[in-house]
This record gives sequence, C-alpha cells and structure tokens, in this order.
Amino acid sequence: MISDTDIMLWWLALGLAAVVVLVVAILLELIVRTAHRIHQAVSDIWTGGTHIAQNTVTLALLQRTNYLARALLRSAGRIAQASGRIRQATGRTS
Repeated sequence: MISDTDIMLWWLALGLAAVVVLVVAILLELIVRTAHRIHQAVSDIWTGGTHIAQNTVTLALLQRTNYLARALLRSAGRIAQASGRIRQATGRTS
C-alpha cells in the first residue's frame, strides 16, 4: 500500500518538476528575446553599412574622374604649347 509520505513525496516531486519547467520556460523566453534584440541590432548595422556602401561607391568613380581630368589638362597644356609654337612659326599673334 502507498503511504501518505509516498504520496506527499510524489506531490513534492510533481511541484518541483512544475517549478523547473516554469523556470526553463522563462529562461528560454529570455534567450529568445535576447536573440531577437541581437538580430535587430545586427540588421540595423547591416542596413547602415549598406547605406554607407551606397553613399561611397561613387568615390571610386570620382577618383577615376579626377585622374582623367588631370590627363585631359595635361593634354590641353601640350596642345596649347604646340599651338603657340605654330603661331610663332607662322607669325600669327592671335
């Protein structure tokens, strides 16, 4: 026959199991919330990085434009010198 002590121990074990399940559920909920906050923060960082990349992609193009402009200016200078020499050789002043 089951004694009152055995029944009380079963109820105590059942109560402790319920408390453990409740604590585990609370801890899992905290982990899920923390993971969600981390995911949101990473998503915000990714979005910010993407915007920075979009805003700075033209810098490489600007550097190329500056390089080409310098080359064009050098060519224009050489053309101006050559046309000056042609003017001098032909005797034209204008």
